[in-house]
Amino acid sequence: MKHFYSQDNLRKAMGDIGASEAPPEKAEFFLGGNPGKAWFVIAPPTAYVVALRDDTVCAVFAQRADPDQAHAGFSALVGTAPEPLVAAVQDPAGLRPNDAHTRTMAYSWSRSEDKDELLFVLTTSDKSDATAQAMASMSLVGKANNSFKAMPLRGTP
Repeated sequence: MKHFYSQDNLRKAMGDIGASEAPPEKAEFFLGGNPGKAWFVIAPPTAYVVALRDDTVCAVFAQRADPDQAHAGFSALVGTAPEPLVAAVQDPAGLRPNDAHTRTMAYSWSRSEDKDELLFVLTTSDKSDATAQAMASMSLVGKANNSFKAMPLRGTP
């Protein structure tokens, strides 16, 4: 979150922590087929991928995560916005997937006069064989048409 408006700092931070850049053929999976970069981060007890698309969508994928803990932590992190922004729960119906094994939730931050809003999306899977059990993303989207295209949590049905 702290690097959203300074994404060169995110790229530098990935290098500073020794995260290895994913080769293009592996990065494509985490970038949803869009141009950008992805890094592998090992932080026991799990592994993460940080994906930064050229259209400024940023996502973090966790190989293993407890869905209930992830949802509680996500709500605590983005459920309240720093002033003057206001946080709002978004309807996840259009932000697939939502099925017996996956759950998606979303919040936005904006001011009433803003044309755009920051959109935060979390998708989790309770399947132990999922490629990633959690994916959280952040992007700047237009309020009027909510033009965000959710990054799917791949490897889940």
